[in-house]
Amino acid sequence: MTRRPYLDFYGKHSISPVANDVNRVTHFAQRSALYHRLGILAGSIRGRKVLEFGPGNGANALYTISLEPDLYVLVDANPSGVENCEKNLNHFHPGKNWRVVDSLIEEYKTENKFDLVICEGLLPNQVNPAEMARQCASFVDKGGLFVLTCHDVISTVSETLRCLPGSLSIKEIDDFDEKVVKLARLFEPHLAHLKGMTRTNEEWVIDNILNAEFWKNAPLFSIDEAIEALDEDFIVNTTSPSFLQDWSWYKSVGNVKSYFKAVMKEAYWENVHSFIDWRIVSPPGCESDSQALYKLCGTIRDRVREAAEDDAAIGALIESCQRLFHALPEEYAITKVALESYIEGMGYYLNSGEIRSEKFLDFGAWWGRGMQYVSFIKE
Repeated sequence: MTRRPYLDFYGKHSISPVANDVNRVTHFAQRSALYHRLGILAGSIRGRKVLEFGPGNGANALYTISLEPDLYVLVDANPSGVENCEKNLNHFHPGKNWRVVDSLIEEYKTENKFDLVICEGLLPNQVNPAEMARQCASFVDKGGLFVLTCHDVISTVSETLRCLPGSLSIKEIDDFDEKVVKLARLFEPHLAHLKGMTRTNEEWVIDNILNAEFWKNAPLFSIDEAIEALDEDFIVNTTSPSFLQDWSWYKSVGNVKSYFKAVMKEAYWENVHSFIDWRIVSPPGCESDSQALYKLCGTIRDRVREAAEDDAAIGALIESCQRLFHALPEEYAITKVALESYIEGMGYYLNSGEIRSEKFLDFGAWWGRGMQYVSFIKE
């Protein structure tokens, strides 16, 4: 049977672990800031056609619908998500020109082309993220925008490392709800550092720890890979966070698509090290150093998966974390403190067979720039 990322796990537990109760004022300000970064102005949506894949409970759509699109179509195949999405949109935007379509993305068909297509928090973990990206992008009208999100092994390394103590702490528990309670308590001090957090602790641990396929087997999808996947029909536009500095004179640009592809990919590899810890922004580096860091973080991801199945592999993970400690430059002092804390915590587990939250105290503050947004323009 073909794996259905997210859907199989959500369907098994009849859940949709995304934000439900949002502060409308704060949420709208956050979405407005994001759209501004991505070049999506109110005029890009008002009176236009918008398509969103994987909208979850529709929280993000609340803001987009407030910008008065002529048509807003939301496509999802998770029964809980579809039900909650319709409920939320009916409550906040009754009678507006939106509709929820219960369909797998690969099976969705329409004659419409859309001015804006959104694919948020969906592509990493797909069986073939690049192919899924092209499928979603096929509904963008000429001159329209396609927005997707990316993860890579550097930006997610701190979250990947969290998954191991989380997994080990519940290995003797069978009940799903009991696992959620224990994990939410374990990671409460960690999540307290995310001031813009919109999900509950319970929703986060369900989607990021208990949904183990994401950190064990899922292919990720980097900005570099996204640019390559959409190269035939799209020009890369901008990102959030923004890391591109382009001092070129516009009259010197020949082939627009080739030019922006080259400068964005170069900027990504020069700055991807800054994705590892949101507390630090360091100067651009060289691609060879970034590639080495990328490879090391990929190794750590492999070691976490192996250690989740066999305690004997934890030693190799600790060794990889020590290598990462020495690979990071001096300005990453607080990241190194976090790594020391993690190494101590896993070492304690090896000696005692117990995960103790206080052993991971300094590690808890370390989060990467896990998800990045990228907008593309259809040629």
